[in-house]
Amino acid sequence: MQKIAFNAITNQQIIDTRLQHAYQTGSLKGAVNIPLEKFKKVASKLISSKNSLVFIVDEAQTQQLDTLEAQALALSFPAPLSYLLLAEIPVDQLVQTQTISAADFLATTNDYILLDVRDQANVTKPAPEKNLKTISLDDLASTYAQLDPEKEIYTLCGSGNSATTAASFLNSHGHKATVIEGGATAIQKELENQ
Repeated sequence: MQKIAFNAITNQQIIDTRLQHAYQTGSLKGAVNIPLEKFKKVASKLISSKNSLVFIVDEAQTQQLDTLEAQALALSFPAPLSYLLLAEIPVDQLVQTQTISAADFLATTNDYILLDVRDQANVTKPAPEKNLKTISLDDLASTYAQLDPEKEIYTLCGSGNSATTAASFLNSHGHKATVIEGGATAIQKELENQ
């Protein structure tokens, strides 16, 4: 995999491979958050295999670039694949992911969509039913167009990891998505304390 300079990025799909909280603190606008350990499972469901990819990695992740490259090529993403070190991105080019606490979400009165991206067969903690729409992360790329782009979307999963990936995907496609911090676990705790 070749290293790319920030100013050499043109129309490639940007994949930020860092974990949820690191991604949320700042990434390139339009980058989709797919952590390294989820890339093989999630990438082909969210990203077109026609796109040339640039991976945003931190210094510690450079040791895993060979594995990441092998996975991307096995999924039919076109070569050449490139990577960009987070430390080499100008700070003024980084955007934060919008998040909301479970308490603040439950107090929200605006018109919104609550998007549960969990595989419903594995759900153990139910989502609030108000404005609820369920689309699994695996199906998001093929069905996100049915979501109203004028409404705020709050993404929900079990703990916030998949919700961050979903929000990054939606934001890269022109929606306004916010991650519910702590996911369904945090919502359930908040409801128990009310």
